[in-house]
Amino acid sequence: LKTFLPAFTMADALIKQIDDLLESLQSLQVSATSSSSSPHHDTDGFCMHHCTKHHHTNCNIPKLDIHNHILPKHIPDFRKEFGYGDAFVTLKHDPLKPNTAQMWKGGQFFRDIDEKCWSCEARLADMDAEGVRVQVLSTVPVMFSYWAKAEDALRVAQFINDDIAAKCRKYPQRFLGLATLPMQDTKLAIQELRRCVTQLGLIGIEIGSHIEHWNLDDARFHALWAEAEKLGAVVFVHPWDMMGQRDMPKYWLPWLVSMPAESSRAICSLMFGGVFAKYPKLRFCFAHGGGSFAHTIGRIQHGYECRPDLIQIEVSGAQHNPRQYCGKFWVDSLVHDAAAFDYLVSVVGEHRIILGTDYPFPLGECYPLKKMGQLIETHDKYSVEQKRQMLWCNGLQFVGKKESDFL
Repeated sequence: LKTFLPAFTMADALIKQIDDLLESLQSLQVSATSSSSSPHHDTDGFCMHHCTKHHHTNCNIPKLDIHNHILPKHIPDFRKEFGYGDAFVTLKHDPLKPNTAQMWKGGQFFRDIDEKCWSCEARLADMDAEGVRVQVLSTVPVMFSYWAKAEDALRVAQFINDDIAAKCRKYPQRFLGLATLPMQDTKLAIQELRRCVTQLGLIGIEIGSHIEHWNLDDARFHALWAEAEKLGAVVFVHPWDMMGQRDMPKYWLPWLVSMPAESSRAICSLMFGGVFAKYPKLRFCFAHGGGSFAHTIGRIQHGYECRPDLIQIEVSGAQHNPRQYCGKFWVDSLVHDAAAFDYLVSVVGEHRIILGTDYPFPLGECYPLKKMGQLIETHDKYSVEQKRQMLWCNGLQFVGKKESDFL
C-alpha cells in the first residue's frame, strides 16, 4: 500500500474506515432508541387537507421541517477530478476532532462545520429532543455548481443526490429528500430529475433563486417545470449567489439584505413570467418566508397596476394581479419575528406556511440560540390547531404524504 499511496492518502483512508465503523455503531444505538421513543398516534386518515387530531399542548404536535441542509461526510476533490474550479467544495476532517470538519472551496478555507451537517444520527438526537418528526433534506446551496460545465455539475449532483437518497432509505420515517440538478443544462436537469424521483425515491428538487444570468421564468426552464409537474415533484427555492454581493462585503449584508431580495426575485419572476399560471399543479415553496415578497406586496401590486407596459408582458389583467397568487405557493416559517410572521400569515394564509429551520446553520431557528419551531410554538396569537397546521399538516400536504407514513 505504501508503494502506491502517499502517507496522507493512507491516513485519509484509515480515518474514513474508522468514521464508517463509528457511524455504524452509532446508527444501531439511534435505531434502538428512536423507534422506542417516537410517539405513536392513531393515524387512520390523512392530515393533508385538514387536521383531524386535537391536541391540548404544543409538545404533542409533530413537526415537519421543509428547510434544512445536509452534506455527504466525505466529498471528492472535484477540482482535482475536473482540472478546474476553485469554487468546488470539499471537506477536511481532522482525526483529533472527529465531530467537526472544515469546508474548503478550492484552496481556500470557507467555514467550520460539525457532524450535524452530515450525520443522520447527530441530527436525529436534536430532532427527538425538539419534536421534529420529519426533515426534508436538501444540500447546501454552495454545492449547486451552476457555474461549472454541465456534465461536471451533473456528476456533483448525482454524488449528492445518491447520498441524500441513502440517508432517506436508512431512516424512511424520519427523512425525505430533495435533489439538486445541473440547472445550466435543462436536458441534463430533466434526466437527473427523472432518475431521482423514479429510481431514488426523492420527492422533488431544491433550486437556486436564479440560475447564473437566467431568472426562473426563462423559457429554457419550461420543459423542466412541465416534467416536474408531470412527476408530481415539489420545488423548494433557496436564495444563492446573492445580488450585489461584491458591492457590500461588510456586515454580512449579502445574507441579511440580498437573500430576502433573491427570494422575492424568484417569486416575481415565476409570477410575472406566467409559470405559476401555466403549471398550476406544480408545488413551489420559497425559503425564509418568501424573503421580502410579502412585506413589499403593496409595492409589487401597485407596480403591476401603474406600469402594465413594463410588467404585464407575459400575463395581464386582474386575474393575474400579484395578490391573486398569494396562497397559491408555499413559504417556510423562517422569519425570526412574531410581528413579521403575523404579516406573512395575513398575506399568504396560514394554510401555506410550512415549518422551516435552516438547521444546522447560524441564521436558522435552531441551536445554539433557538429551538426548532420556537416562533410558532410560543406564539400566543394562534390556537393549537393552527399551530399544528403550520408545524405539521401543511408540510404533509406539500410533500404529498399522510400522517401514517411517519407516525
